[in-house]
Amino acid sequence: MQTTDIHFSAYKHTFQNLMGFTPRNIVGLKIVGIALLYAMLAKLVLAFFSDNGNVTLVWFPAGLGMATFLLGGKRYWPGVFLGAFLAGMLVGDSWLISASIATGNILESWLGAWLLLGNPGFSLSLRHPRDFAWLTLTGIIAACFSALIGPMTLFLSKYLPADALLPSMLHWWMADVLGIALVTPLILIWRNWPKDWFAPKRALETLAFIATSFLSGQAVFLSWFPNLLSVYGQTYWAFLFVVWAAVRFGRHGVLLLVTMTAIQSLWGLLHQLGAFATAHLQSGLLNIWFYLFILASVGIPLALTLFHQQQINQALKQSEARLSFALETIDTGAWDLDLQDYSVQRTDIHDQIFGYSHLLPQWTYHTFLGHVAPEHRDMVNAGFQHALTTHSNWDFECRIRRIDGEIRWIRGSGCHQLGNSPRMTGILQDITAYKLAEEDRQLGMLFYQNCSEAMMITEADATIVSINPAFSRITGYSAEDIIGKNARILGSGRHDDSFFQAMWQIINTKGKWQGEIWNRRKNGELYVEQLNINTIFDRNGIPLKRIGLFFDITQRKLGEEQLWKQVNLDPLTGIGNRRLFYDRLEQDIKKAQRGGWFLALLVVDIEHFKEINERFGYAQGDSILQEAAQRVLANVRETDLVARMDGAEFAIILTELEKIDSVERIAKLIIEKLAEPFALEHDTAQLNCRIGIAICPYDADNTEALKQAAMDAAKKSASQTFQFANPPTAL
Repeated sequence: MQTTDIHFSAYKHTFQNLMGFTPRNIVGLKIVGIALLYAMLAKLVLAFFSDNGNVTLVWFPAGLGMATFLLGGKRYWPGVFLGAFLAGMLVGDSWLISASIATGNILESWLGAWLLLGNPGFSLSLRHPRDFAWLTLTGIIAACFSALIGPMTLFLSKYLPADALLPSMLHWWMADVLGIALVTPLILIWRNWPKDWFAPKRALETLAFIATSFLSGQAVFLSWFPNLLSVYGQTYWAFLFVVWAAVRFGRHGVLLLVTMTAIQSLWGLLHQLGAFATAHLQSGLLNIWFYLFILASVGIPLALTLFHQQQINQALKQSEARLSFALETIDTGAWDLDLQDYSVQRTDIHDQIFGYSHLLPQWTYHTFLGHVAPEHRDMVNAGFQHALTTHSNWDFECRIRRIDGEIRWIRGSGCHQLGNSPRMTGILQDITAYKLAEEDRQLGMLFYQNCSEAMMITEADATIVSINPAFSRITGYSAEDIIGKNARILGSGRHDDSFFQAMWQIINTKGKWQGEIWNRRKNGELYVEQLNINTIFDRNGIPLKRIGLFFDITQRKLGEEQLWKQVNLDPLTGIGNRRLFYDRLEQDIKKAQRGGWFLALLVVDIEHFKEINERFGYAQGDSILQEAAQRVLANVRETDLVARMDGAEFAIILTELEKIDSVERIAKLIIEKLAEPFALEHDTAQLNCRIGIAICPYDADNTEALKQAAMDAAKKSASQTFQFANPPTAL
C-alpha cells in the first residue's frame, strides 16, 4: 500500500509538471471548484426550498464548508466565501448582503473546524460514536454565528420584518445544523471509497441493498406502489434499512441511505408526493428536518458503534494472532483456568508439551497435577493454593512425566483475571534444554574453578576478562589485579618480537596455538609454562573470545636442564664434553655443507700439564683447568662451541666462517691468553699450548677425519704456535 501511494504521488507529480501546473495552481483550481459546488448547492436549496429566497430549513452547503476547513484548512476559505457570495448574487441579493452572509458562513465553518481540530477526543476518520457527537455538538455551536449574522443582515436591509427575525434565526440555525450533521460526515467518510462492496462474495448483497432501499424510498417519499404500503407506517421503513446498512455496510452504507432519503424526501415535497407532501412548504421542510435529523442521529451512531466494535474485534483478533504466533515461535503454550470448576482451556502447544499429539477434549488442574513428578507435586500445589489465597501471581518450575513416559522440565506462570467468573491465565514452557544447558554450565564452572591448570579468558585483542583460581595460584595475580588488563602484563621479556609475531600469525590463521613460553609472576619471578590457546568464533567466523590454558613446567624444565648438563657438559669446567662435541660437530658440518660456509676445528693441547699437577697438586691443577676453559670461552663467539676432550685437551668449533683470517686471529689470541700467568694461593703457574687447525670441507668432510686432521696438526706444531692441517695458502 505504501509503495502504491508513492507511485501514485510520482505519477500525479509528473502529470502536473506535464500540464504546467504548480502547487499554487492546484490550490487555486480547488478553490474555484469549492466555490462553484457551494454556489450550486446553495442555488438549488434557495430556489426550491425557500419562501423568500434567503431563509430555508435545509442548508447542505454548511456541511460542505465545514468539511472544507477540516480537510483543507483555512487556506481554502476563499472558496467557501466566493461560493456563498455567488449564491446570494444568484438569488438577487445585493453584493453587500451577499458578502455579509458569506462572512457568517465563513465564521461558522472556521469556528467549527477550529473547535474540532483542537479537540483531542475528535478524529477526522469518524471511527467512534463520540466523533459524530462532537461534530454535531460543534455544529450546533458554530451555526449560531451564521444564524445570527444572516437574518440580522436581511433585517437591517429591510428584507425581513421584525416579527420574522427570530423565526428566521431559528430556521437558519436548524438548516445549518442539519447540513453539518449530514453532509460533513458524508464527505469525511466517503472520501475513502469502500473497498469490499463489490467483491465477488458481496456484490449481490450490495446491489440488493441499494436497489431495495432506493425502491423503498421511492415508494415512501414519491408514492411509488401506493397500494403496497398504504396500510403500513411508511416512514418507518427507512429505519429497517438503516439497521441493515449499519450492520452490513457500516458508515458508508448509513450515510448513503440517509443521503438518498434526504434527496427523495425533498423531491417528494417539491412535487407534493409521498409521506411529507403538504401545501405549506415550511411545514413540510420542518417535518423532513426532524425526520432526517432523527434518522441520522440513530443510523450514524449505530454504524459508528458497530464499526468501532468491529475495529476492536479485528484488533483483538490481530492481537491474538500475534500472541499465538509469538507463543508458537518460542514453543510456549497458553492456558486459561476456570477457578470454579478447575477446567482449563489451552493451546495446542500446551498439550504437546505433555506429549499429546492433539488437543485433548478435556483438561483440568488435576490432570496437570497428575503429570507433575511426585517429588515436585506438593511444592507446585502449595504454590497454586497460596496464589489463590493471596490473589497473587503463580510461578512454578518442576519436572513432569509426559504421556510417553519421558521426564521433562517445565516452567509456568499465571495471573488472575478480572471478570464475572474467577479465572487465571498463563503460559507454559518446556525448559528441558535450558536445564540441561544450565547443568552443563554449572559443571563447566565447577571444572573451571577447581581445575589444577590455570585458565584465562580474553577478548580477541587479548584483554583478560576472566581467570580461575589456579591462574592466581601460579601467577600471583588476583582477579582484581588482572581483569581488564592485556595479557602482555605477564610477559617475561625473554622472547623477542619475532616470537610473538609468529605465535599470533598461527593464532589468526588456525585459531589455536600451543607451546612453551616464559612469563613473569607478580613478584617478578620468571617461570616457564606449557600454554594452549584456543579461539571461540561467532556465527560469522569473527573471533569472539580466546581461552588460554597453561600449567607451570618450571621444575620439569629445570630437571631436564640438569639432566642435559650432566650428559653434555664437563663437570669440572662447565663447558661441553666429548658427547656434546661430537653431536655439534656432526650437525655443524651438515649446516656448513648446506650453507656453503667454512667450519674450523681447533684442537688445543696444553703441554706438560702432568707436571703442574705434580708440582701444585690436583686441586690447584683443577682450578687452573677451570680458568683456562673460561679464557678460551671468552675469546670465541656465543655460537661457537668449546669442549674439553680429555685431560688438558680442548676442542673449539668455529661455525659459519667466510674467511680463514678470523681463525688465525682466534688461535693467536687463545695462545696469548693461556700464556698469561695463573694466580694460585702462594704461587703462579704458566701454561704452554699448541693448536692444530682443520678446515671443513678442505681438510675433511666428516667428523672423525676432521678431528684426526686437527689432532695431527697439533702434534706437528711447535710450542706456543698453531698449525693448519694444510697451509692456508693452499686454501
